[in-house]
Amino acid sequence: MTRDTQKVDHEVIQARLRALFSEVLHAEVPSIETDLFETGILDSQKFVELLLHIEQTFNTTINIEDFEIENFRSIEKITTLIVQRMNANGVTELCKAGTLSNT
Repeated sequence: MTRDTQKVDHEVIQARLRALFSEVLHAEVPSIETDLFETGILDSQKFVELLLHIEQTFNTTINIEDFEIENFRSIEKITTLIVQRMNANGVTELCKAGTLSNT
């Protein structure tokens, strides 16, 4: 995977996360760096819902060792975690149309 592909995928994942917060969790996140816990955007119930939607949307599993609050503090940090999980699962490309490619 090239650096450009990683950047595009990172941006696509951020956009999908923003849409997930807006459309599914009914929460507007001012920026990708907004602290989701301090602002009250994420509480324990929405956190569990978010995990479910992340796993479904990105076809990846969040492992127990990933359950650090810092990994979910902002959209930027969640994006980084998803990219790491997708790389660990062999997903090499996330297309804008929503398809995943493995090599």
